[in-house]
Amino acid sequence: MKMIKRSIALLLSMAMLAGCSSDIREISDIALVMLTSIDYNEKKQEYIFTVNCLEASTNSSDSSERKSEWIASASGKSIFEAARNLRSRAGKILVWQHDKFFLIGESAARRSFYEVVDFLTRTREIRLSSFLIVGEGPALELMRMRAETGDLVSNEILGRIKNEQLWGKSLSITIKDVVNYYTNPYRGFVTGKLSKSMPIGGTREVIFLSGGSVIKEGKLSNWLTKEDTLSIHILVDKKYWRHLEFAEYVPYKSLNVGLRLHVNKRSMKLVHINGKQGIDIHIGLTGTIASLDNHLNLADPVKLRELENAANRYMERKLKKSLNRFQQVMKTDIIGFSDYLRHYHPYLWRKISAHWVTEVYPSMPTRVHVDVSIPTIGMSEVLGGSKDD
Repeated sequence: MKMIKRSIALLLSMAMLAGCSSDIREISDIALVMLTSIDYNEKKQEYIFTVNCLEASTNSSDSSERKSEWIASASGKSIFEAARNLRSRAGKILVWQHDKFFLIGESAARRSFYEVVDFLTRTREIRLSSFLIVGEGPALELMRMRAETGDLVSNEILGRIKNEQLWGKSLSITIKDVVNYYTNPYRGFVTGKLSKSMPIGGTREVIFLSGGSVIKEGKLSNWLTKEDTLSIHILVDKKYWRHLEFAEYVPYKSLNVGLRLHVNKRSMKLVHINGKQGIDIHIGLTGTIASLDNHLNLADPVKLRELENAANRYMERKLKKSLNRFQQVMKTDIIGFSDYLRHYHPYLWRKISAHWVTEVYPSMPTRVHVDVSIPTIGMSEVLGGSKDD
């Protein structure tokens, strides 16, 4: 009984002695990193590490204007050194858990995109679900630009990434996706491109998330146009692109027909084309009439089928044009033909892999078949225009 009493007394005394831990972080001591950029100064041969931060104590539902936002930069011979040197400039404890974007400057991406990815994946504080985007020019300049909406720059970029499925002419992928692409040394890949431009009717330049950045052999090699970026969305099957809707203006006889299109089927197979082994691609699209510039009797099944055939030819030419640029100009397998051959034709792949990048891929024949179906025609009559078909 005495032992029990002594134990209880000891526990009570220990509870009374317990105090606050020195490791506790106050909210006012924390800064949430919302956006990180990495640049490279070629003259000084140094990396520049920059963060866009928001004080945690002001992270409420208040408007962006009342949020305490600040930007700090530091340099170093390596990315790690630059990141550590930033601690001397930060008056707060930096927390990266809320950072959804890493913006890589053009100079750093052209020097070694691989080194940037390697650093990010080795840092425990950084989320692999964060987006990795390449900036046209210095990333720091883009980070310092005011958002067009007046919101935080990071919030504006996030909104534009969410809107990618509604137009398809920009393409942003996560750090995790980039790491997965690096498992195949025979291919390249595309991630987002952030640039600045003057908007229609604007008075100052704003940031644009448009087109793409082609990464080849661990470095930025090319910029991708908006149209070629859309072609990648159409040709490559990714689960987060499955709700993609995009607009096309298809010429049909003397008319122009606006279509809202959605990809419902993709397939790829190895075939013989003109005596050589090549890739045959089939794309199925579902379309809805979005606009007509004159009257067209779409209730007539013959005319509707003619329109579908016109859309087939239009999309086939467009996709083939992009494929030719990927193969013959960029010479970079960004569609993933090598992945397909490695998985489904391993014997052939072992024979051609040694010369894939330099000889086989640039000259491999490709063929594209597109099947556009328009099950919904909308209003069959339009206001104005001639009704003579």
